[in-house]
Amino acid sequence: MNYSDRYVHANGITHHYLEWGSDDKPPLVMVHATGLSSHTWLPIAEELAAGYRVIALDQRGHGDTEASDCGYSFELVGQDLAAVIHTLGLEQVSMVGHSSGGLAAMIAASLNPGRIRQTCLVETRVGERPANSPPGELRLRAQRTRQKRLTWDSREAMSRAYRQRSAFRDWDEAAFKAFIEGGTRLLHDGRAELKCPPEVEATFYEKREALQVSPYLKALKGRYLLLLGSYPEAQTLQDTGVRRFLDSVEGAKVKPLGVGSHFLPMEHPGLVLNEIRSFFQDGQ
Repeated sequence: MNYSDRYVHANGITHHYLEWGSDDKPPLVMVHATGLSSHTWLPIAEELAAGYRVIALDQRGHGDTEASDCGYSFELVGQDLAAVIHTLGLEQVSMVGHSSGGLAAMIAASLNPGRIRQTCLVETRVGERPANSPPGELRLRAQRTRQKRLTWDSREAMSRAYRQRSAFRDWDEAAFKAFIEGGTRLLHDGRAELKCPPEVEATFYEKREALQVSPYLKALKGRYLLLLGSYPEAQTLQDTGVRRFLDSVEGAKVKPLGVGSHFLPMEHPGLVLNEIRSFFQDGQ
């Protein structure tokens, strides 16, 4: 099913989103991780569109959503998501968020009581800081991110270089192609430029250390499922943040999938799709 490119002005900026399905279907909002774009949801969103009006949003400073004139923070992205849901008049919303997209979903849900019906979080760090990360790890990640190339000779050149990196080696081919095409813009000379500048991505990593997740957990209503990958730094059922999530959010569930890295939806889109469908169907 083909998608439509759409725009909405909310919370002071113009947001871009991809939309599948018709208005008479229940709304499902999907939010990508830091440094990615709405297009990375394509393999999953296209399948979910059979039963939902799917809206995949670009975070501020990412994709084709406007850059921010007031800085970048997870709180702002959550406010953006809440404002988009309100402006579009969406009710009884289902949400899916990957990594920081899940943080945005939780913040938006706390700001939109009664509008959010159920949420699937995929590899979202629900603790006060990333699980099992040594002190200073996020600062080092930000430093590495600032060294990323902003422009490439072509999308093909970028694709060849990225595909060899360990972080992308196991990505599903359709998800990887969507990441390259949706995450870059072609310049007049044929070069490809990242839509999310390295400085924006790095700023989000730096802000994560100070984000307090617990206050938002206490305000959450509706059904929640957290899906976890399997790698050395992954969250586990024993993590303090995960236990707090289960204790604070009534009826919340956590499911380790036993496979995948932090990029679980891009590596195993079929598996994640089945988990989302099963969770949402159980709530009908």
